[in-house]
Amino acid sequence: MAEYLSKAVALAQDAAKLSMRFSEGLVDNALEFGLDTPGSFYDNAEFKLAQVRKELASDRDKDKVVAMKRLLAAVAKGHDASEYFADVVKNVASGSLDVRRLVYMYLLRYAEQEQDLALLSVNTFQRDLADDNQVIRGMALRVMSSIRVPSISPIVVLAVRRLAADRSAHVRKTAALAVVKLVRLDAGQRAELEGVVESMLRENSPLAVGSVVRAFCAVCPARYDMVHAHFRRWCALLPDLDEWGQAELARLLTAYARTQFARPSAAATALDPDHALLLRAVQPLMQSRNSAVVMAAVAAFSHVAPPALLPAVARPLVRLLKAGREAAYVALTNISQIAARAPAMFAPYTRSFFVAASDAPFTRRIKLRILAAVASPRTAALMAAELAAYAQSPLPDVAVGAAAVLLACARRVREAAMDCFARLLLMVDDTRADVACASMRAVRALLLDGTVRDLPSRPATLYDIVCFLVRKLDTAGLRADEARAHVVSLVSVFADSKFGTLHALDVLRRGAQTFKSEGPQTRMQLLELAVRLLLACRAGEAEEGAAASPLAERLRANSDKLADMHAYLFTLARYDVSFDVRDRARMLRALCPLPGDEAHVELMPHVLAIARDLLAPAAGDDIIPKASAASSCCARAVEYTVGSLSLTVGRPMSEYAPLLDWPSAPPTRVDRSDVTVDAEHVAPRAITIAGISGRAQPFSTASADYSTPRSATDHDDLDAFLNSPSDSAAARFPLPRSAVVFHQPAESSDSESDSGDETSSSGLSSSSSNASSNASGNASGSECNDQAGSSSDDASGDESTNPAAGAAAVDGFMAYGRRHSSDDEHAQPLMDGTSQHWQ
Repeated sequence: MAEYLSKAVALAQDAAKLSMRFSEGLVDNALEFGLDTPGSFYDNAEFKLAQVRKELASDRDKDKVVAMKRLLAAVAKGHDASEYFADVVKNVASGSLDVRRLVYMYLLRYAEQEQDLALLSVNTFQRDLADDNQVIRGMALRVMSSIRVPSISPIVVLAVRRLAADRSAHVRKTAALAVVKLVRLDAGQRAELEGVVESMLRENSPLAVGSVVRAFCAVCPARYDMVHAHFRRWCALLPDLDEWGQAELARLLTAYARTQFARPSAAATALDPDHALLLRAVQPLMQSRNSAVVMAAVAAFSHVAPPALLPAVARPLVRLLKAGREAAYVALTNISQIAARAPAMFAPYTRSFFVAASDAPFTRRIKLRILAAVASPRTAALMAAELAAYAQSPLPDVAVGAAAVLLACARRVREAAMDCFARLLLMVDDTRADVACASMRAVRALLLDGTVRDLPSRPATLYDIVCFLVRKLDTAGLRADEARAHVVSLVSVFADSKFGTLHALDVLRRGAQTFKSEGPQTRMQLLELAVRLLLACRAGEAEEGAAASPLAERLRANSDKLADMHAYLFTLARYDVSFDVRDRARMLRALCPLPGDEAHVELMPHVLAIARDLLAPAAGDDIIPKASAASSCCARAVEYTVGSLSLTVGRPMSEYAPLLDWPSAPPTRVDRSDVTVDAEHVAPRAITIAGISGRAQPFSTASADYSTPRSATDHDDLDAFLNSPSDSAAARFPLPRSAVVFHQPAESSDSESDSGDETSSSGLSSSSSNASSNASGNASGSECNDQAGSSSDDASGDESTNPAAGAAAVDGFMAYGRRHSSDDEHAQPLMDGTSQHWQ
């Protein structure tokens, strides 16, 4: 039996070895014949690293390609492959293009760690800067700029200066990104790089403009005098850039406008022509499929547009709520800040801010804060049933936020004040301490500011309300220390009222009996109540009998009992375990001495006056809980720029720079004309539909062509293709109206969709007639251009008589989706929009 088992084990081992050899042979044969192999063959790349050195030293380029792929696969899986750096560097001058590209990818990852070995290849990199292949030229410069050794900075600067005028837009883009890395490595090169950046600003290729703008912001962000000559060209190029370039350029133009234009008036009637041009160029970006571009456009409108045009940002921000959870959180933080100063624009989208069961805690808190901001007579009826459900929610943070929203509704909607107040009174009995405290804070605030007391028709008087709350002190329902302290504080504040006259002494007596078992906050409020009653008693003794108040007469009749309870409470507080209670007792006793305490008689009236001022009730108490983020985050967020990371995290980041304020004096008129601009970029076709103005590309309603756009002449050379005019008629591919679907919130009501059209900006509806005429004139030639010109003329002619053509023009502009791949040296935009989908 043992013999059979040993033979079976040996057979299984032989089968495993045969299977491994078969798979290796299959991969080798596939590589030999040039076949594509699945990625699963490289899943065990880290187990074959022992063969890498042998394969890298091989004379066959195919073996080197396999070795480099295994190294990169291991790096992608998180393994450290830096020990093979010396073997990889030897192949940096390989004659195979595939090997050199893989070697450059590896060097980009480990050049900073192995700086000494990387310096040995600088001469090779310099030779590759003159290579015929644009990919090799660009990757050589990327690797050189990634070697963080200050000693080679002058060499990299020369390389950047040389490749900044390269014939390939891809290489020029890499040179611009190298400028950013140079500034971070050696700030002393900033002055020399300013000249390079100034020459780069003449860039016309949409592929490289975004990188050039990033280089400008890194080297000389305050040199707006360099931007004057390129402002109009950049506004025309904005729709053609890739998403990363659009976000970078929109932020730069926003900062530029804040310093070069006057503050717009509320009516937006006297805008500078260039200011209006910027707004027309930025507004179509709000319909982008990328969330980062949408946020950049929203930030531009929030800080640059007149107040009358600000409602245009509401719908794009609400649309971002349908993106991923992270993108929705960023949108909510920005909505919270904008709604704090202009809540009316988000009122039609109130349903979008209702809390869902799947929302994360941080999302729920921000939504509740937004609901509190948009509370108004228009939204009160819609929010009533929702808030009633929130008040009974099993989630404590939702119930606490509901108390804040009910408070906001009660203050802003007078008709709903009593209903909100009744709901808050019911929440006082909640067994959860934080919910009871939040509702009691709201009740106290509504009673102090007169929202409930001044109502002409209320079902209950102040006496009834305070009696209802005081009875809670003797029940087991109100156990939270902060909530009980608020009740005692109300008795102290309304001591001169009917309730105080009849029952204030009874409340003090009951509090003296339970003083030891009360919480620190309740004990401090009982001390203040005793001092207030004692001051009222002494004030009544000093006045005439006819002028004394009913409270003073009652206290004067029970002055001995009041003095005994006052002395008893302060004696207990003197030896209290809480430092806060002992400190408060010492302060109050110094202001209002007990009989027998040493005090200067001549200072007594002054001391009593100070005591009355310090103990006076504050009408504007903060009722939002300190532990929750319902108000503290909003107070910090107002200080930050819309769309910035500092606004999202609630604190200033390392490279955060706030926008400058508008100039106090009218700025000097500058010449922003650029005579060197290509004619196609000076006068692109303009569309103006329903308040949305932007630069459109020729489109057609014919059948869709989803193939890759090609230029008029098929270039085999990539350099020639990238340098060909990107806006030629053949490069513009038509898409039908149904090619792009913009998903609106499913729960949006009819009023929301109607209001979105109402909030579209009317001040930007006027486009340049010269641009339209030039565009129509340039559209003569081919049949495609004739159709495009006629479509543009119809769209920009009379919108009121031809709304269908206007809608088609907008959809054609939205469908224009030519995008350039950004340099992988830089991270992708902050968020990837998912609200639009290609069919």
